[in-house]
Amino acid sequence: MYFKLSARNVKRSFKDYFTYFLTLTFAVCIFYSFNSLSASEVMTTLNASQAEMIKAFTMLLSGVSVFVSVVLGFLIMYANNFLIRRRKKELGLYMTLGMSKYKISRIIVVETFFVGIISLAVGLLLGILVSQGLVALTVSMFKANIEQFTFVFSSEAMLKTILYFGIIFLMVMIFNSVVISRYKLIDLLTAAKKNQSLKIRKTSTSIVLFVFSIILLAVAYAVIMKYGLFESNIVWTCVGLGALGTFLFFMSLSGFALNMIQKNKNVYYKDVNMFVLRQINSKVNTTFISMTIICLMLFFTIGVFSTGFSFKASMEKNIEKMTPYDASLYTKADEDGKVQHIHDIMQHLKVDLDEYGEHHSFTVYKADKSVKDLLAPYEDDAVKFADSNLPVIKRSDFERIEAMQGIEPIDFNDEEVVLLSNFEVFQDAFDRFTEDHKTLEVNGKEYDIAHQKVHSFAYKTEFNSEGVLTAVLPDEAVEGMEPFLSVVNINYDDNQKEHDETLYKVLDESDVLWGTTKTIILDSSVGSSTMIVFVGLYLGIVFLISSAAVLALQQLSEASDNIARYTVLKKIGVTRKGINKAIFGQVFIYFMMPLALAIVHSIFGIQVVNKAIMVAGSTSVLVPSLITALIIVIVYGGYFFATYTGYKSIVK
Repeated sequence: MYFKLSARNVKRSFKDYFTYFLTLTFAVCIFYSFNSLSASEVMTTLNASQAEMIKAFTMLLSGVSVFVSVVLGFLIMYANNFLIRRRKKELGLYMTLGMSKYKISRIIVVETFFVGIISLAVGLLLGILVSQGLVALTVSMFKANIEQFTFVFSSEAMLKTILYFGIIFLMVMIFNSVVISRYKLIDLLTAAKKNQSLKIRKTSTSIVLFVFSIILLAVAYAVIMKYGLFESNIVWTCVGLGALGTFLFFMSLSGFALNMIQKNKNVYYKDVNMFVLRQINSKVNTTFISMTIICLMLFFTIGVFSTGFSFKASMEKNIEKMTPYDASLYTKADEDGKVQHIHDIMQHLKVDLDEYGEHHSFTVYKADKSVKDLLAPYEDDAVKFADSNLPVIKRSDFERIEAMQGIEPIDFNDEEVVLLSNFEVFQDAFDRFTEDHKTLEVNGKEYDIAHQKVHSFAYKTEFNSEGVLTAVLPDEAVEGMEPFLSVVNINYDDNQKEHDETLYKVLDESDVLWGTTKTIILDSSVGSSTMIVFVGLYLGIVFLISSAAVLALQQLSEASDNIARYTVLKKIGVTRKGINKAIFGQVFIYFMMPLALAIVHSIFGIQVVNKAIMVAGSTSVLVPSLITALIIVIVYGGYFFATYTGYKSIVK
């Protein structure tokens, strides 16, 4: 009997369960999709370096999934609590008819089980479909060469999803039983007549808090815009100020906004605006904490969606400039300041460079002045120069490595110095330096700066340049300078994979040899940026759904509690169209309040991230921002429409 009653209740209350069911389905779909990435057969075709990145990637996602499951667990508990509140009167009738709390708990448990099984099944089916595109996107972002794409199904991800959500549903069932056991019959039957306690703050207090919140937000914006993301202490201080400002903003908003609107009689007394504003005021006055959390989650989501792919593109933008050779190996000066020639080391390691292809070895020297001494006057908030000696290479070596890159040689004479750098972010400082200085003194001799510019050039393949700035001088000018690197650049004839594997082993076994290959840099850069983007997308989607679901449930709960108030509106002559308009306005304003402030936060946040992105190469965030807006409209707007429709159905 209880089984049939539970099934009938779920069917009859489908409109009440729809938002709950929708949220559960989305949660299961997202959870399965991101945890199934490692199951694709195409992942096994990646090279060793890519496979290591995929392994680290999936481990990171597994750790993030634990956090996500906690967030979704709280969301599901919150949604379930709404359903229990919505059905207090129904549960009271069951008790009036003589049904014990234990039997009522059994009905609720079975209903929860039904909804859980259905949403789990539908969510897994959607997740399997979504995961196909997600795996394809992952392979594309890792820049892997895949000839054939196969269907992906991960039994491990499915079992993990069932386990995590099974635990969540079990907790929900226990929670429901505990809650029902504490209810009294009189509380259930009179639940609709009880008003939520409302703490009214003085208008003057609200105004003071509102002004203070604006000041805190303005300070946070100004400081983070000035110092950027490179000063961690300042960043976390700004985050704290921003969070506190957001909290005070919503805490004071109801009293402040209502007072301001009341002064405009034409707006306040038009149609049923007074009723709508009072409804919103009372709700915000009791939910400002959740409003703050939702606003911050939306800010994170907008920021990640708008800058994530741009950040990835900017990290990978300069890979070609960073990797002009298939491999570069080098040795450094020892404690006595002596540098062993790279060829001697390679011979000792029994590595024949002629077998690899074209190669050229050379020495890098130290000038008598530091880069910081030269460029310190041109530092700004985005650029800080390291205090290292200016590296110098001979003209003859420079011409050889130019030829290996296959580029047009830079024309200069023996009375000139060529300045090189592969750091695009410093270009403005370089331009100002060369405008002010037509010559450069090195080791007591004055040289004209060739072409009055710093040329974009990398003299070896590497993750990070040994120096921000490098000078090319005539061969005789380096006599007496202290050497600090012996370098060999290699361009493979063929067998790239085989040569890479051999050099990996050589580098791993040697304690005096350093270097890297183009493959390592490419895989590392692509892998790192992909991990950052996917974790951001994972959390961003979860936060977006959680934010929209909480707002929807709060408004639907408000509708359940305020049926009598809308009945009064009907009795005093408000038409159905007028009531629907009031509902639309109330739900729209409620959804827009946290989103609007989150957009304001994002305007400043995206600018700050753009400045940081310029370190790896500037890129546009216009297209990602438009895609973000589309996602917000679909997901957030979808929840808004479902809430508006459900609200109308409840008060009808």
